[in-house]
Amino acid sequence: MMLVTFQPGVASPLHHHPVAGLNYIVEGMAESAYGDDTPRIYHAGETLQDLPNIPHTLFRNPSKSEILRFLIFTNLRPDQPYLIVP
Repeated sequence: MMLVTFQPGVASPLHHHPVAGLNYIVEGMAESAYGDDTPRIYHAGETLQDLPNIPHTLFRNPSKSEILRFLIFTNLRPDQPYLIVP
């Protein structure tokens, strides 16, 4: 389990995940899309699933003033990264 914080406006680079993960939005909101999917907004109290080996084309905090905090639940080997940037 990891607690991650994104400041307002922060976005991840294009990346993918080697394994699935479950995200729980603790505070704020996140915007996310995989591949050619339409971006979707997730709010505090909602969950989203990270899909393995599919380009995570968008993940960001779309707010201009609020922090995004989310928990990631996943199962990795000790030497395995969760986020892989091409």
